[in-house]
Amino acid sequence: MERIFKGLEYRVVQAGKTTEYRGMEYDSRKVEEGYIFAALTGATVDGHDYIEKAIQKGAKLIIASREVEVPEEVGLVIVEDLRQHLGVIASNFYKWPQKQLKIVGITGTNGKTTTTYILEKLIGEDRIARIGTVEYKVGKRVIPAPNTTPESLDLIKICREAVEKGIEYLIMEVSSHALEMGRVEMVEFDVAAFTNLTLDHLDFHKTVEGYFEAKRKLFLKLKDRSKGVYNVEDEYGRKLYEEFGGVGFGEKEGDLRGETLNFTSSSQEIFITYENRRYDVESKLLGRFNMMNILGALGICIQLGLDLGEAVERIEEIEGVPGRFEAIDCGQDFSVIVDYAHTGDGLKNILGALNELKQGRIITIFGCGGNKGRDKRFGMGAASKALSDYTILSSDNPRTEPLESIMGDIETAFRDGEGRLETEKYEKIADRGEAIKRAISMAEKGDIILIAGKGHETTQTVGKDTFKFDDREEARRYLKELMGTDS
Repeated sequence: MERIFKGLEYRVVQAGKTTEYRGMEYDSRKVEEGYIFAALTGATVDGHDYIEKAIQKGAKLIIASREVEVPEEVGLVIVEDLRQHLGVIASNFYKWPQKQLKIVGITGTNGKTTTTYILEKLIGEDRIARIGTVEYKVGKRVIPAPNTTPESLDLIKICREAVEKGIEYLIMEVSSHALEMGRVEMVEFDVAAFTNLTLDHLDFHKTVEGYFEAKRKLFLKLKDRSKGVYNVEDEYGRKLYEEFGGVGFGEKEGDLRGETLNFTSSSQEIFITYENRRYDVESKLLGRFNMMNILGALGICIQLGLDLGEAVERIEEIEGVPGRFEAIDCGQDFSVIVDYAHTGDGLKNILGALNELKQGRIITIFGCGGNKGRDKRFGMGAASKALSDYTILSSDNPRTEPLESIMGDIETAFRDGEGRLETEKYEKIADRGEAIKRAISMAEKGDIILIAGKGHETTQTVGKDTFKFDDREEARRYLKELMGTDS
């Protein structure tokens, strides 16, 4: 027991009768015989309410933040602020597997997921474990991702599995929430990268500066502070680069630079320069924002000491990322693109790329999440108004906030100079499936439909109900109806 709590202040209420434990969980449903159960307190769920259930399932040691009654054969240890210290407890229990991996952390508002997928291809799928918004992947095993960055206990388990499988690298998206909530407190990073910072999560961080300071914490966790990689064309990336040094990247600024030369509907040619060396590469990942993601991934390779030339050669092999600029093709004569863009900047980026490709109109469908993120609604509306020919406002996890309130916030971006709503430029359809159907029914040859906001997500939350919903599947269903095909 002393080993498990090494380095922490703790109080043993009762030792119990077990001295060896088989595993550790904070979810009582996953507890097995001989396990440790950590009773975490969250925003809506209190793990202390599930201690009895955990014991029924075989828990032999309870770690809690307050005293509770447990059978005398079960151990009880009190650790204050348990969530903050869970990572150290898990690390002690699983013998610090993270120290046997080279760990890369990527933070920023947009681009984290794509950068991790690019890195997976550049380094080699058999050499890395990947953690992020879409999924967690260890070797060939894919784990659903409840959070961009997992709880500290889950993270340590992933590290242990990676070490057992002989994996060298852990590539992970590190969210600002994870940094603030201590989920990576027990991890030191070999390389850390910053993609960009735009308005998001201000319901949690309150101010942009608070959001930035949360991101900055990642670079304080570098083993070597000079091993950062920064988008220096972002104001906050430049700040970090000037503070810590490392590799800066950008289109016109930085140590590592890229320029898009030729842009088609299927690929773009990118001209890359670093230390007076030049590389010409073709990429299936489209748009300036994806060029920046590629540069970020290459910067990480440089900081890991990998051969840049070999990494560049692999860029041409990289296909798309689920729910990121994902084309839905059922043989129609117009384009349908599904993308995760859920901020004003993210929407502006993808619409900017689509405008370089368009032959007809751009029809954009999007909504905004309820009960949070109100500050970004106007920005998303403004981006769609400026860069789309027509917009359909719809639902995107409204939760318990009235949808009319959410749409009303977005609609303010569609007022002209005299305050009149420009209703000829948009319409509102509450049902997201019907909104997708409407866009497909009005599309003509050469048009582009952008379905933005959910990307890879497979659920929709309305009120307190969550049900299956996938933009890609909805689009395919209505496209097949239009084309008169079932396959």
